[in-house]
Amino acid sequence: MKKILTLIFITLVLTGCSNEGIDKSSSSNAFSPSVTKLDLTSKLPVNLKQNSPETFAQISQMATYMNLGSMYMNNNNSASRTSGLINTWNYGGFTVAYTYSLVGSQYQFNYTITQDSKIYYTITGWENKDGSAGHWSYNINTAVLGLSNGSSYNITFDWTKSNIGNYHFEMNCDMGSSYILNYIANINYDYSGNYKYTLNNSPFLDASWNASGHGKLTYYYSDPPTMYTF
Repeated sequence: MKKILTLIFITLVLTGCSNEGIDKSSSSNAFSPSVTKLDLTSKLPVNLKQNSPETFAQISQMATYMNLGSMYMNNNNSASRTSGLINTWNYGGFTVAYTYSLVGSQYQFNYTITQDSKIYYTITGWENKDGSAGHWSYNINTAVLGLSNGSSYNITFDWTKSNIGNYHFEMNCDMGSSYILNYIANINYDYSGNYKYTLNNSPFLDASWNASGHGKLTYYYSDPPTMYTF
């Protein structure tokens, strides 16, 4: 639990490749990963928060972990600069260096986030050119952040999007040997969906809901598991 709270604390603090086939388009048309701009909670039924606060909270928490990396991945600062194939900008006191390449049908990208010449975070990943799937891996250098354990945290995020707008997400949060969180969520175009949350490879919570915001929630940390309808 301490490591989970530490990761949430990091979130709060931060919130206040090969040259082959490189896309050399101008910065105004530059590629940036698309799902970083997606608000997961906006894809839920409007009454889900009221019907099942626990379900809404888990999707919100997944979105929060996603935002740990994604807040660096879009340049909202007009004072960016480009040197060769590297685009840099400032965010929250950090310098973000971003490169990407178009290799076949995939964009491959890399972010390095530094402060005072020290690397705090790195993000690497890929996205299909047609926007149908993507992946990124976000590494947090906890030693530089001054955390006593000195180990790095890693968050991986995978997603697919169907032709009709159904999303599948999978997120793994590795906070060392004692805490590994996994989220799997399906959020459909009609706002129905489901998710499963596991802790250290053991089921913890899962839920499913329809387009009108009603469904069921199961707690696996009780014995036997407890299911509620909402």
